[in-house]
Amino acid sequence: MSDLIQKLIAECRRIEEDTEHSSKGHYNSGDRWGRYHLFLGLPAAIVAALAGAAAFKDCPDLAGSLALLSTALTTVLTFLKPSERAEMHKSVGGQFHALRNQTRIFREIELSDGLDEPTAKKRLLDLARLRDELNMASPGISRGDYEKAKRDIDSGRSRYQVAGAAR
Repeated sequence: MSDLIQKLIAECRRIEEDTEHSSKGHYNSGDRWGRYHLFLGLPAAIVAALAGAAAFKDCPDLAGSLALLSTALTTVLTFLKPSERAEMHKSVGGQFHALRNQTRIFREIELSDGLDEPTAKKRLLDLARLRDELNMASPGISRGDYEKAKRDIDSGRSRYQVAGAAR
């Protein structure tokens, strides 16, 4: 195996590691924002319903207080847009995961199949460019989401169970 192919394999492994951490971090962010949506949206809906019931029972002070609380929760929900953020992070996580898979297939199959060096180098540079573009276009993730991803990866939760398959 040539020196260039060995360097391409090493760089593939770096891309795989980067994209694995990014993917898991974004999935964690998506889950967290999804919980925020539930924790804000469900109480807002329940409080709004209770405000309506209080109004029908001729309890204007209670109805007004509940309506204000519902409005506050709905305003926070509208401002933060947790459902949109959750979907965005899950989408980006999927894109990083797809890039990881493409890089692994390139490393394990395409490079082993006798791909000529100039083509292999170009393919790796395309994968690296795609990773860089995803990094620049992606929303940030919290330190906690990253650390949870790192703990999951370090504990082996993302390793393939297929015999002979490397991470």
